[in-house]
Amino acid sequence: MAEDRYRLEPVRDARERVETVRRGELASAIGDASVTEAGLASASERVSAARARLTAALAARDSAILAATLVRAERFIARCRRELEAARDAELRARTAHDTRSDAVELARATLVRARADREVIERHFARWRDTQRKLAERRED
Repeated sequence: MAEDRYRLEPVRDARERVETVRRGELASAIGDASVTEAGLASASERVSAARARLTAALAARDSAILAATLVRAERFIARCRRELEAARDAELRARTAHDTRSDAVELARATLVRARADREVIERHFARWRDTQRKLAERRED
């Protein structure tokens, strides 16, 4: 019976290990993507808040009457514009990071699909081999 043992069983075991590793890589990539997605949402909120501050500052400047108040309002508006620009830059960096992580998720997903397909090929081969062995045994018995 030991001589009837299928010699490619180590190949099947290796394919199963590869699939397990690929599943772990996909989970890790999804986790990283969710972190960058949260960072992107946070950056978008900061941009919205900076826009609201700038809009409020522009409205306050329009209602100013004194020259000193106008000067302070212009300085505040300049600061709000710098903050808005910095927030937009941070949002673009966060979006780029998230897009990169999303691409990594898609790559990991495709790699997992390939690993599963490889394992399935080995399993089908095993099934055919078992069927062949069973038929041979039946013929020997007859």
